[in-house]
Amino acid sequence: MKELILMNRTGSYAEILKDYDLSSFKYEYEINNERSISFTAYKASGNEDIFDMLVNENYIVYEGQYYVIKSTSLKYDSQTVLVEIVAKHIFMEFQNHFIDKDIESEELNTDMDDESAPNYTLKQYLDFGFKNNDLGFEYQIIGVFNSVAPVSELGGQNGMEFIVSGAEYFNYIYFADNKKIYFYHPEMFYERSDIPIIYRGNSDEMTADITTTDMKTYIRGFGKKKTKSETNNYNPIKPPDLKYNGNFFKEGTWRVDTPNSYYTKTFTCKWGNETLTWGLKKMSRGGMIDVYFDDKKIGTYSCYSKTSRTTQIVIANNLEKGEHTFKAVFKGSDPNVKYKTKPVMYVGTEKSNVLNLTAKLKGKDVYYAYDEYKSPNTYEAFGKMTAPTLFDDTVTTQSALREKLIEQLNDEPTIELSTNYLGDTFERRYITNEDLKENNLVRFIHKPLHFNVDLKIVKLTKFHPFIGQPVEVEFSNAKKDIIDIQNQIDLRMKRATNSITNGNWNVNKNVKSNYFTDVVGSVLSDG
Repeated sequence: MKELILMNRTGSYAEILKDYDLSSFKYEYEINNERSISFTAYKASGNEDIFDMLVNENYIVYEGQYYVIKSTSLKYDSQTVLVEIVAKHIFMEFQNHFIDKDIESEELNTDMDDESAPNYTLKQYLDFGFKNNDLGFEYQIIGVFNSVAPVSELGGQNGMEFIVSGAEYFNYIYFADNKKIYFYHPEMFYERSDIPIIYRGNSDEMTADITTTDMKTYIRGFGKKKTKSETNNYNPIKPPDLKYNGNFFKEGTWRVDTPNSYYTKTFTCKWGNETLTWGLKKMSRGGMIDVYFDDKKIGTYSCYSKTSRTTQIVIANNLEKGEHTFKAVFKGSDPNVKYKTKPVMYVGTEKSNVLNLTAKLKGKDVYYAYDEYKSPNTYEAFGKMTAPTLFDDTVTTQSALREKLIEQLNDEPTIELSTNYLGDTFERRYITNEDLKENNLVRFIHKPLHFNVDLKIVKLTKFHPFIGQPVEVEFSNAKKDIIDIQNQIDLRMKRATNSITNGNWNVNKNVKSNYFTDVVGSVLSDG
């Protein structure tokens, strides 16, 4: 362990800090969360000036990384003046950079749907968050991020809030080297540790505690809810959008006076269960019109009226998704009308709505996507254990929703592994500060139980090396990390059940041992 260096805020003065309680020192790291150090210092004769520098916002430099003192608690025990220090890694000072909303891009009265969220790449997202920061922070992306994420509103957050939100959007892991923050694709973050934990190799004890309290085996979910503008009169078709056959007059109210002339339109129903409405324009010269839908005659209509008006006529209900075709054919004069001039078929003015679609949706159809998911790992073994329904306004496809459901469902027992680490045959020792890093994969091998898996470190606590206290480690419970352990535990549970059923269970063989555990690795639940 390198020395602790105490430095003032401006960096103009620094001293090695020696007068602190070694047993109180602690370095703590948690993935996509805080990094901090804490310790208790005491005022020693001759070093009063150094003790007096232990104040908020000064720096502690530890292993080349700057930590900002954020909490000080002075105490006096009748003989010694003490101060308890908590210092946060300097990357967390990014919270002092406030990211304003993108005011320049805000608009009113545009054609864009107010409820749609623009998509951003990770680089676009981070460029926005890091621009104009006066604190000297920079970033680098490690790995390839091909996906984009819908972000309804950029800004309105401090820097740390922005980074934490980004982890939800892009599923990155962030880790800082002082003021340079790296954003890793999860596959690029972890490195294999040189220290495996092997039963009968450098470990001779192991326990596995399994709980199913928070486990669920079934989940359903809904994507983004469709808006009124997306479903109600969502495809207005105007005269310029139609295809014409005949000598149509295309000024004012568009019209034609030659029988057998027609206009047609092929359109697409987006949602299913649509209603097609036709706006029949009626005026004093209006004649008769035959209407066809999908090559079938719907009826004959008169477009005569003494006064100008438009009648809305429902042409078809409950339309299926896909393409459909509307056609209106001019047949000639209305036999009930005496014309002073030649009769015509009216279409409408240039900006009037001739055709329109409205989707009448209910239940699941109101949402872009719906899906149900049963755990392939535990549903058959444990039955239906229903998780809270997921609603995600960022999802518009069923495939994306399925990914979210799989990610959301905590379909595995919570497993806590405890093992001791003895070192190699010639050197029995604890795991030390130098053995494990924040981004390590630790190989866990236990041949009697058939465990041979990589576990990812998600939380790490180190103590002062002179104290001899082992490193505390917590491992992830990601499916690809722990599934082999779960499968083996499931197999053992099934064997035990079969043994009891067949009357072969030997109580005398079930001896509970009290193990002394030097190093504990907890496997956390994703839920």
